[in-house]
Amino acid sequence: MIAVLDVSAAVDVVLQKDSNNEFSAILKNADAILAPDIYISEVANVAWKYHKQAGYSHSQSSYLAETGILIIDKFIPAADLWKEALHEAILNNHSVYDLLYLVCARRSGGILLTRDKKLIRLCRELRVQTNLVGH
Repeated sequence: MIAVLDVSAAVDVVLQKDSNNEFSAILKNADAILAPDIYISEVANVAWKYHKQAGYSHSQSSYLAETGILIIDKFIPAADLWKEALHEAILNNHSVYDLLYLVCARRSGGILLTRDKKLIRLCRELRVQTNLVGH
């Protein structure tokens, strides 16, 4: 099984939040964990927000970003996904950022792990497998 991990789910895994059990179980059984390469900048930005808003130290923020990055087995270039993601974003009135993850999951036949309720609904509409968290 292939899992595509978005940053909202990755942060839950790294910080061992409530939904961590479902995400961790799926990741543990995955043959490969993928993400579009924009994931790196997104997880680093979330780590910065934790520093700014939650008082994380530099080392805590670095740990959050690095651990999140190390979960991923393979990064898929956004350059390979953007046209299809833009097409779906226009059709579905949803951000290209999120659609990069959806397209990555659809192309790989994987399950998209996310906490984004709107993205979960869109995955279901487009018949892309997703998790139940956020349902």
